[in-house]
Amino acid sequence: MRPSRPDPIAPLDAPCVLAARLLVIALASAGTSCLAADGFWSLQLENDLFGSGNDRFYSHGTEISYLRPGAPPPWLGKIAARLPFFELGDTQAVQFSLGQQIFTPQDTQATELLTDDRPYAGWLFGNAELLSLYRISDTHQIGNLLGVTVGVVGPAALGEQIQNGWHDLIGVERSRGWDNQLNNEIGINLNYTRRWRRFDTAPLGTEFETAPHVTLALGNVYTYAAGGVMLRWGRGLKNDYSPPNIRPGFPGLPYMRPSNRPGWYLFAGVEARVIARNLFLDGNTFVDSHSVDKRPVVADLQFGLAYQFSDLRIALSNVWRSTEFKGQPENTRFGGINLSFALSD
Repeated sequence: MRPSRPDPIAPLDAPCVLAARLLVIALASAGTSCLAADGFWSLQLENDLFGSGNDRFYSHGTEISYLRPGAPPPWLGKIAARLPFFELGDTQAVQFSLGQQIFTPQDTQATELLTDDRPYAGWLFGNAELLSLYRISDTHQIGNLLGVTVGVVGPAALGEQIQNGWHDLIGVERSRGWDNQLNNEIGINLNYTRRWRRFDTAPLGTEFETAPHVTLALGNVYTYAAGGVMLRWGRGLKNDYSPPNIRPGFPGLPYMRPSNRPGWYLFAGVEARVIARNLFLDGNTFVDSHSVDKRPVVADLQFGLAYQFSDLRIALSNVWRSTEFKGQPENTRFGGINLSFALSD
């Protein structure tokens, strides 16, 4: 039975398809040809300063994303077509992202190699992701997210320069052990997420959303299977798809439906991951490097709030992450700030 058709959205034009391919290597290569059409921009900042207040473990993440409604570029569509579990719905969008993550040990003042602590690592990456959404009814939706990530780990990721340059700017001590960071390595990952959404009415003119999801990641950076659920309560829940997070984490997108009526919601979720590979703990794939014994199961607990007015949304969140390697003295806690906005012709 063919699912009912959501509001139609225009396909990508030829210049944007070309820009899509270039964005996998460098987001800036897209130029400005796509900006005249409807689209969505997002800036995601994640930092342990917003959580534990300590500079350790997952230290910082930045991701800039651009999402445009429409059909995927041919190469990404071909990948989706070869996956038997990927369902291509009537509503489609493509997202391109450029980001960086920085990981450090607990003791950032030691210059020697800390064999029992997390390795120093930087991760600079670009991502292309296809969203396919179809509506079962007004209260039930299913979304598929298929992403290809390409990047570099090691000195070429500029983790040391970005972290210590920022520390110099704000007058904080430099991290002194970057000479022990992981070696340069190209990273390639394929990520797939399926998400079910159910909406129910709630008191005082509000809504409640229950959104379980499953994720599979394959690559030399991350290989894991995950499952979780996100709960949201507020107004205007159907106007967006939850705020973005930097992987690994809860699925989200810059997308929102602009509205003259302000929207807001509280959200909370949990995700568990069974991990076969985490390059940032297992060390380099092809050469010897610093590594630690990772834990095979890691859980995230996230909570936060979001507010949307017209074509702008801001979201604040906090994440509690269970210990990721043996000997890690405490859980990882970090916060996120997301700013998303829509562009119109």
